[in-house]
Amino acid sequence: MNRANRHQAAFTLIELLAVITIMGIVAALVLSMNSAASTAKKRGMVDAEKHRLLAAIDTYQSKLGFYPPDNGNLATTNAASYDRTAAINPLLYELTGGILTNQGNTLVYELKFGTPGSTISTNSYFNVFARGGIANSDPTQPQSFFVPGPLPKDYTNYPNAANPNVLGLIVPVALTNGQVNFWHYDASSQYRHNPNSYDLWAEFAISGVHGHVTIVTNGNW
Repeated sequence: MNRANRHQAAFTLIELLAVITIMGIVAALVLSMNSAASTAKKRGMVDAEKHRLLAAIDTYQSKLGFYPPDNGNLATTNAASYDRTAAINPLLYELTGGILTNQGNTLVYELKFGTPGSTISTNSYFNVFARGGIANSDPTQPQSFFVPGPLPKDYTNYPNAANPNVLGLIVPVALTNGQVNFWHYDASSQYRHNPNSYDLWAEFAISGVHGHVTIVTNGNW
């Protein structure tokens, strides 16, 4: 190929810039679509679990005549500690129920989830939730409003709680850096959106096109 033909076959600078620009636009569109799909998936997972819990809480109220108790400290908490206090709640125990019994001179609740024979002491319950015990403990009432029952993936230990063996319900989507994410519940404080009932909500992270992370709230208000 002579010099003239080689010149005709080469790309001009303008053509190269146009191609690079088009490639950048396509890449941005692909990333945007992936981000939107990921966000929709997260919202769908949280929505499904939220409605499951809302149904359980409302059935609890219709059967027992009151909503599941929340963290007793919410009644006196301030705005600075509100979010953390609402995230440490006894919903898992209230929605599944427990039977009060004496075990080795210690008052414990026999639980309806987890491994057979699982218990929680009244002392541990009070230390973490500031409640005297599980309200859903009458053996004549249906003991589990969690249908189907909770699986190990649905709960885990509260970190840095007064008792490390106390468990809480977790959101199916993590916070930033894979941080364990607990459901928030408030049925008594002045800060709740639904003053005549309760607030249930999840906070979770979604990512934007440029890696920007946003914490969003999905609740029943």
